[in-house]
Amino acid sequence: MIRAGSIALVLAGAALLGAMMQTAPDYNSVVQPFPNAVAAGATGEARSFRARFTGLRLADRIAFRRYGRDLVRASDGVFLIAEIEAEAIGISQRLDAVWQGASGRRYALSRRAEDIPRGLESRWFQPGLGNHAVAVFELPEDEVAGGALVLTGSFTAVFDSALHLAPPALPERQPIIRFEP
Repeated sequence: MIRAGSIALVLAGAALLGAMMQTAPDYNSVVQPFPNAVAAGATGEARSFRARFTGLRLADRIAFRRYGRDLVRASDGVFLIAEIEAEAIGISQRLDAVWQGASGRRYALSRRAEDIPRGLESRWFQPGLGNHAVAVFELPEDEVAGGALVLTGSFTAVFDSALHLAPPALPERQPIIRFEP
């Protein structure tokens, strides 16, 4: 009788442990930023920053000046230029951005547009001071409609919010957009 009780107790413990393992989130999902959907034109607020999507432009080519040279970049897809206004809360910080396309795939900032005037990757945001920045992505055209701009704090993304900013109305695709200082 004691043996049957011990076996039942071990089996019950194993079943409970198995159920806990199946329902517990994995490490990667536990330390991800909390998603916060923001409607088009509205200002979203995370724990360490607030931001809003102010404009969206599409282009076949982009042009800008870097280190005294004029550069023109072309794409087989489309350049998506996201204009934002952001402000830090509490401490100075930088922001990271990705474009989450209609398919759910995420696109990083285009490295071919580094050092553009007002580029997001070179901006520091200060508490109480709104600042405008531009994020340039290079992606397939079918990933634009239905997508969202995802902003996170560069150094505090874990256990913070990720703002999923819905874009304003989609503009016409332009042949070239020039970035001026």
